[in-house]
Amino acid sequence: MKKYSLLIVSLLTVSLASAQSLLWKVSGNELKQPSYLFGTYHILKDSYLDGTPKVKKAYQQAQGVVVETTVDSSAMLQMAMQAMMFDNSLRKLISPEDYELVAKEFRASTGIDLAMFDQIKPVYTAMMLSMAQIEKESDTLRKFTGLPLDLFFASDGQKQGKSITPLETMEEQMGFLLNHDSIDKQAEQLVQIVKDKREMQHSSKRITDLYLKEDLAGMWKMNEEYSQKYGDTAYLVDKRNENWLKRLPALMASKPLFVAVGALHLPGPNGLIELLRKAGYTVEPQLN
Repeated sequence: MKKYSLLIVSLLTVSLASAQSLLWKVSGNELKQPSYLFGTYHILKDSYLDGTPKVKKAYQQAQGVVVETTVDSSAMLQMAMQAMMFDNSLRKLISPEDYELVAKEFRASTGIDLAMFDQIKPVYTAMMLSMAQIEKESDTLRKFTGLPLDLFFASDGQKQGKSITPLETMEEQMGFLLNHDSIDKQAEQLVQIVKDKREMQHSSKRITDLYLKEDLAGMWKMNEEYSQKYGDTAYLVDKRNENWLKRLPALMASKPLFVAVGALHLPGPNGLIELLRKAGYTVEPQLN
């Protein structure tokens, strides 16, 4: 009986997670008014919203906006310090041959000399390179204009008089990225990203296509495949989801919110959709 029950739960979880929607209504659990959870694509520009009236409606109805983080100019220096390697450099971490390979690709993709990032932690350089490659290679992404989605919701929400609440500080967010893996491992991953350029280009196109199809289950599956090859990325998603869930209930109880976070934070057994359900909320995909 126990095995049968687990099978049913598994099938239900897959079925619910497969609903093709980036927008989810959160209600119940004594909420006076529903809030909405929306999965963003951090480099997608806000003109994308012109073709998604359901998202614009949910956003306009909300009294407050919740985002991953907001830009804090006073924290910029501290963030820069977190990113520095004062007693090391990329030239020391990788072979001369690999350095030249990375430098060539970095300049071609970003227009910047890699020497300027020689004492910056490799994971930050890898992030810059990956984002530049995606934007450069994706004809689809270039069709959209405006601000990146997360920044748009924070800035436009402020203009409209909505409350703007970050789920974490910039220092916390960068800490997850910059300090989880050793410097040596970060350097290895940077080189691997360059050597696997063609595969990375295919992956970036695939993730863009999945996002525009609102296929959360497909994005989650792809992320699992990526993690198996390039290293576990659960620390960037699962732990942060757990932290955010400590804050979201009180925030949603105060007013109807539009919660905009990276789409990969929504699906999977440790995604916000399932975590909110386990906390007693009704979480439903908005299909139209």
